[in-house]
Amino acid sequence: MMTMKKTLLTIALGLSLAPAAFAQTVLQLGAAQTSAGSLPIVVAQQQGLFEEVGLVIERTDFRGGGPAIQALAGGSIEVCICAGDHALRLEEQGLGGKVIVALGDHHLYALMALSGSDAADLESLKGSKIGVTSAGGLADNTLRWAIKQAGLDPEADFEIIAIGRGGAMRAAVENGAIDAGTFTTPDIQANQALGDVYKIVYDFRSLPYAAQGLVALDSWLTANPDKARAVAGATYKALIMIQEDQSVLESAVKEMFPTFDDALVKQVASDVRADFLSDDGIVDPQAFTNMVETVSIPDSATRAVPYEAVMISDYLPAPVN
Repeated sequence: MMTMKKTLLTIALGLSLAPAAFAQTVLQLGAAQTSAGSLPIVVAQQQGLFEEVGLVIERTDFRGGGPAIQALAGGSIEVCICAGDHALRLEEQGLGGKVIVALGDHHLYALMALSGSDAADLESLKGSKIGVTSAGGLADNTLRWAIKQAGLDPEADFEIIAIGRGGAMRAAVENGAIDAGTFTTPDIQANQALGDVYKIVYDFRSLPYAAQGLVALDSWLTANPDKARAVAGATYKALIMIQEDQSVLESAVKEMFPTFDDALVKQVASDVRADFLSDDGIVDPQAFTNMVETVSIPDSATRAVPYEAVMISDYLPAPVN
């Protein structure tokens, strides 16, 4: 439920983000992939929030976080809709990666199997083949983290196989190539819409996690503080609008996933709004800690990067007392 403080801030945003404050400026925005993390940006575009602050968004969609971050580091995009761990990596490399707005503050994945499977949890899958989207990716690292949390060994007790997303993962589960697979929103909801075909074996979506945010480099932030405040402020306003009115999110879901019927659109919007999207644009410290623990499975050096070095709120609108 929105607080009075956030309601006042919404009103203040309408006044402070006036068109006269900025000339029309192009912002080169990249997205690691088509995912729920992009929905607040779509809402901001549909509702004219970027236009209000004088920004014209030119968006480039990449096939994964790696190419998107390379483009960010190379300067062909200015801001990236990327996983929080990419900002962590940029900071480690001395490039000063920062999450300036949290978009998703919980995990997006769930481990699913066919309804007729005996699998009920990770322990019952011991000795099984489990599919992940890619080796070393978010699903892979999170699965290995969860397996270790369960007191099991991801190498000795499971066969973890890189399959891909969506349709490829669904085909691998249904033809028996794997016993369970990691699916993300909206594929989770699409599987559930099939009826009694799939079940969730392990739901990572309850895990606070710095899943996705607007990522920028220190050098760009220093050179473009007003532009950074504009994109952060408009995105924040979209997050507030989503929490106040689910219908604006449903419109964005329809645009991103035009083949979904109305029932699936509403389900995706409801799940994303309640369980994934940030309601204040700020990364929760526990979400950061969980992210660091997960990505440190292949690289323990990430533990040395503190929260304050990566997760900032400097460019968000000031709270109204």
